[in-house]
Amino acid sequence: MIDIHTHIIPNVDDGSSSIEQSLEMIRQEISVGVKEIVCTPHHILNRYEKSVEEIKEKFEQLQQAVEENKLPVKLYLGQEIYYTPREDILAKLENKQLLTLNNTNRVLLEFSFTREPEDIQEIIYHFNIKGYKVIVAHVERYEWITLEKVYALKSEGALIQVNSGALVGLTTGKEKRFVKKLLKNDLVDIIASDMHSFRPSTLDKALKITKRKDLFSFKLD
Repeated sequence: MIDIHTHIIPNVDDGSSSIEQSLEMIRQEISVGVKEIVCTPHHILNRYEKSVEEIKEKFEQLQQAVEENKLPVKLYLGQEIYYTPREDILAKLENKQLLTLNNTNRVLLEFSFTREPEDIQEIIYHFNIKGYKVIVAHVERYEWITLEKVYALKSEGALIQVNSGALVGLTTGKEKRFVKKLLKNDLVDIIASDMHSFRPSTLDKALKITKRKDLFSFKLD
C-alpha cells in the first residue's frame, strides 16, 4: 500500500513534534501494510507557511533516521495545500514555493470545511489548464459537500481522496455514511490515512471493508 496523505515530518505542522514521534508513526504505518508514504505537511496561509527549503531539510533528516533504523519503507515529499483566493497558489507552484506530490503534476488541495468555494469547478479547471491534476483531500470532511458536487468535481478531472478513519468509524457517523455512499457510486479514487500523531493509520481496516486494493495503490508517476 501507498499512503499519499500524511503529516509525519517533524516540526513543520501539527503532525509530529519530534523525529522519535515520526519514527513511531512510520512504524505504525508499516504495521498496517504500508510500503510507501508521501509526506504532505500543511500549507495554510498565515498558519503553516514553512518554506520549501525548510521542509526539504526536515524531510531529509527524517529519511536519514529511517535509513539508520532500517525501516522498510519509501518516503516521498509533497504538501497538502489549503486553497484560498487570497493566495496565488498556481503562481507559487510555478515558482517552486509550494510542492506537488513527489515532483509530479499531482496537487493535494484542501478546502474550507465550512465555507464552500465560490466556484470550485472553475478552480479545478484553472489547475488543469496549467497542467496540474488536483486531488481533493478528505472530501467527506466538508460540510457543504454533496454527492452531486463530487460528480461535478470529477467531471472537471479532479481525483477524490477520503480518509480511512472516516470509513472505519473513527470520526462522525455522517462522514462514514458519506464515504460509503461515495464508494457505492464509484466516486473514490484514493483512500489515505491523513495521519497525525493524534490520528493513527487505519488503512488495513479500510482495505478489509472495501476489498479494493486499487484505492490504496495510487501511482505517483
